[in-house]
Order: sequence, then structure tokens, then C-alpha cells
Amino acid sequence: MTAIDQLLAGAMDEEQMPAAAETMRKLFNGSKACFASVGPEPEDWIAYATNPDISLEEHCFGELAPEFVEMGFALRGIPLGVVYRDQEVFGTEALHRSRVWREWMRPQDMYGGMACRLADNGEAFWFFDVQRGERQEGFDGEDAALLGKLYPVLRRVAELRRHIGRVTLQRDQARGTLDRLALGITILDHEMRITYANERADEILASPESAAGLRQGRLFARQPADQRKLKRLVEAAQQSAHDPLADHQASMILRGSDGVHSLSACVMPAPSSACPQQHGKVMIALRRLETATDLVACARQLFDLTDTEARFASALANGSSLTEAAEAQRVRISTARTHLARIFQKTNTRQQSQLVSLLRSAALPLQPR
Repeated sequence: MTAIDQLLAGAMDEEQMPAAAETMRKLFNGSKACFASVGPEPEDWIAYATNPDISLEEHCFGELAPEFVEMGFALRGIPLGVVYRDQEVFGTEALHRSRVWREWMRPQDMYGGMACRLADNGEAFWFFDVQRGERQEGFDGEDAALLGKLYPVLRRVAELRRHIGRVTLQRDQARGTLDRLALGITILDHEMRITYANERADEILASPESAAGLRQGRLFARQPADQRKLKRLVEAAQQSAHDPLADHQASMILRGSDGVHSLSACVMPAPSSACPQQHGKVMIALRRLETATDLVACARQLFDLTDTEARFASALANGSSLTEAAEAQRVRISTARTHLARIFQKTNTRQQSQLVSLLRSAALPLQPR
């Protein structure tokens, strides 16, 4: 029962999986035990083992990977839940000739293994394996019977880890993507408490000069009039989540106390399909109202300008005349006009005033690395 408790704890918390493997090792008096997933793709490979050796694991997931995949294919014909022994499947002599035995198993005192496949995942599969050392007796029928009785629990552990692992990966990918945005993304509950903020939002809300900040975990606008309007927009967004005919987003400008550090705020509902009865959450996208900090990079990437064209465009956006830009680039005015014509064409503008307005509002949506 202690082993089952530890297995279920590991199923729900990945950090507990090595402890679950250790509990199983002790239960079977083994030298090594592990839960693992193996398959043809690198993302199929997962392992939770007792006494992990980092250098050997790197060798296993690297140079020895093709040999492990080949061994895995040999095991696919064994039905789920059927207990097998290494020597019975591969043959003792053949197993001892393999690199897996010489470079992975023998250095870790894995001389006799008992295992079972737990769950299939496409071409990949999960399995549990426990080994005994050179000076230990091999596993007998009672050991195999006990492993067979534990199979339903082990299978459940594998299924939960696969599901939770996929959800965790998706969550981490989403968080990583949001942290790369130049926009501040926040999610609020019905009391304006922030339940999530990406890196950019943290930077914006932590600045004492920003038009918005945090007070006891709640988002607030520093100007009272802006605070009242922001609360109305949040309430409207929460209501619109349940009304398909209502507007689903609204925007406003949050003014900084100095009149400079202002923000644009776009408010929209973030409904939860899992808990439709709860108060709806709201997402707010925050962006500083400021001129792009790197006009050359923005012009080059957003409009496909050459480096020379981007420098000309940046100079014009910063207030230089065409003559001054030509002198700074040390080219003739006729060459500068040629560059300007190409810039007009690429930016779909016709006048220098249009170009300057466009460039001053241009900003890359990702934070610089």
C-alpha cells in the first residue's frame, strides 16, 4: 500500500516520480528501477530512475539512442501488462554482446531485469523495469505475480504522467511565447486581482512612473478617472463573455502622471470553458505609447528595407531632412532621392510626412533578446 501511495503521488507530481521508482526498487529488492517512455522521436524519451547518473543518461539519450530504439521495437509485440524478463526476450548471450548491456546496464549493476509494458502512445510506449545486481538471485514467479498485480496502478501512473506532461508542455510553451511578446498580457478575476502576467506586464506594472500598477495584487490605473473607466471596461468584458451579441473587446488610454508614460489598454473576456459558472476572467493587453526604440531594426524587419534604406528611414523619422540624411550617410542628394523612392515603394507611402508617421508608430511585437 505504501508503494501504491507513492506511485499515485508520482503520477500527479513529476518531482515525486524518482521516489516512486525508488519505492518500487525496494519492494522488489532490486539494484535499479525506472519508469520510462521510449520511441522513435526524441520527444518520446522520458525516464524516471533510481540513482540517476547524468553522464550515463546523456550517453543513453545520445549515442546509444538507436540501440535503445531497436530494443524497443523488439518489445512492442509483448502485450500490455505481461511481465517479461530481459534474457527471455533478447537471449542472455545476445544481450551481453550489445552496447546497451556493456555501456549502460553493466556499469549500473543491472544483471537481470523484469519489466512490463504499461501503455502505448503511437509508436512510443511506457514501461516499468526493475533490475537485480550481479550478486543477487534472479526474479522468480512470485515477483512476476506481484508485478502483474501492480500493473493496473502502474498503467494509471503512465497514463496520468503522459496526460499531465502534455498539459505541462503546452502550458510552458504558451508562457514562453507570451514572455517573448513586447505587449504586457495580464489576466484578471472579477475583483481586478491578477492571476497571470507575462514578463512585459511585470515590467510595466513594477515601474513607479507607469500609468498602471499593482496594489495588494490588484491592477489599478494611477489616474482616478482612468481607474473608473477601466473598471467599467472590465465589467463589460465579463458580461460580454456570456452575451454573443455584445462587443468582446474595448480599448482606452491610461495616462501617466507625468503625461509621458502612458499606456494603451485593450480589454477582452477570457472565458473558462472548464468552469462556466465562475465569474469570468478578463485579459488586458498593455502597451507603452512610445516611439520605437530601434527604428533601424524595425524598418528593416517590418518593411524589408536594406540596411542603407533603414538608416535613411530612421534618420527621417528622427527629424532629419533628406539633405541632412544624405550628408550623414555621405552620399549625393540624387542617391538619397533614389533611396527615398525605394522606401516609399516598400512602405506603400507617397509623402515624406506619411513615411515619418508610419515609422514612428512602427514597433516589433517581440522583445529584443
